[in-house]
Amino acid sequence: MKKTLFVVLMAIVFVLPAKVTLSQAVANAWKISPNLHSQLLEEEAAATAGLTARRQKYFSAAFSASYRYTSDKLEVKVSDFPFPVSANILPGTIVLSAPSNNFDLKISLVQPIYSGGILNNSVRMEAIREAAAGDLTRLKKIELAGMVKNSFFNHRMFCKKRESLNLLLAILKLHQDKLANLYREELVKKSDLLETRAKADEIGLNLEDLEHLIRSEALNFSTLCGYEPQDVEYEAAAGGESFAEAREFFLAGHPLLHSLDEKARIMQIQKKSIAGSYLPQISAFAELHYGLPGQNFFVSQWTPYIMGGVSVSMPVFNWNKSGRDKNLVDIAARKLQNQRADFIRESEKSLRQFYFHKESLEKKLALLDRLVANASEDARLKESLYEEKQIDHNDYLAALTSQERVLSNREELLAQMELLKVGIHTLIGKGEEE
Repeated sequence: MKKTLFVVLMAIVFVLPAKVTLSQAVANAWKISPNLHSQLLEEEAAATAGLTARRQKYFSAAFSASYRYTSDKLEVKVSDFPFPVSANILPGTIVLSAPSNNFDLKISLVQPIYSGGILNNSVRMEAIREAAAGDLTRLKKIELAGMVKNSFFNHRMFCKKRESLNLLLAILKLHQDKLANLYREELVKKSDLLETRAKADEIGLNLEDLEHLIRSEALNFSTLCGYEPQDVEYEAAAGGESFAEAREFFLAGHPLLHSLDEKARIMQIQKKSIAGSYLPQISAFAELHYGLPGQNFFVSQWTPYIMGGVSVSMPVFNWNKSGRDKNLVDIAARKLQNQRADFIRESEKSLRQFYFHKESLEKKLALLDRLVANASEDARLKESLYEEKQIDHNDYLAALTSQERVLSNREELLAQMELLKVGIHTLIGKGEEE
């Protein structure tokens, strides 16, 4: 018997879905989000570009091969010499001759020596771009967490409304059964029974609408994170930041602000790179050749030889292109400053509106707590008065409906408070699951 009970309990454990926290649901949403994966690829691409920039400071090796044909080849005859040659050599004899076909195989090494800071600036810019890509990844994670939480709390709000309506429907069913018995004894009017049935049917229609909303939101939630909302456990967090604390956190830690600041730093480095491109560019090179002919064009055979040296290049005159390039960077930097200021202004406006709404909800909740108690007492009183035939039946049904509406409004306000916290955290760039 004990063995059978143990098997049944184990089967129940494996069949029932494991509960997860809302933070775990958010973390799983990050794992399965294609959009976030694309942003992670952007971050990986930025890291690869940074590695490329660092390696540009080191030497590079290249192989090349060439073939050249010359129709007019170099020839030196005896008659070309300005002094007498041995009498044994006949006039017109070709003494030296370069081949028409030239082959050259080359392995070259190039090592930058001085670039006017261009290579170092490139490394710095790519490192900043990688950091900016990381900030955008964090922003997408925070936004995705907000979407998951919004869906969860909306689903929860709809379910609370359903519970409230089901409770009212159960009360009406009991009341309807009681009226049916009283009607058979001719103690109540048939209109009272019909009114109760009509109210129950009306609630049934509302429940069908809620079921549609619940199923749609459950599908949205499971699509986002891979879990069903009913499998998620949640404990309400106490309190919250004040407006000043939220604003300070936003200005200090929002990923988009960090990204914009990093872009501004990149533009300053770009100006330095533009100035550096007008300084001497110095590099050393070494080349290993294997050619036919070699350096000596008069020896027609494959010959290895080595070349090396230093190359220097520097622009001299280009109609002040550097000035125009720097001006374009300054224009882009000013546009970036305007974008940053506009983002801060709009975000602060939205943040104030959130806190105005929060203050209003807190006052409404305090009033609704009193209304819930009053509505419950009023429903009990109206039930007694109706049974004593002191009020009309519609008055009692109105009291029941009012009680349900107050309870539903309170649950909706509680859900709105949670949604408000999610909105504030998303706006200021706060990721609790990170």
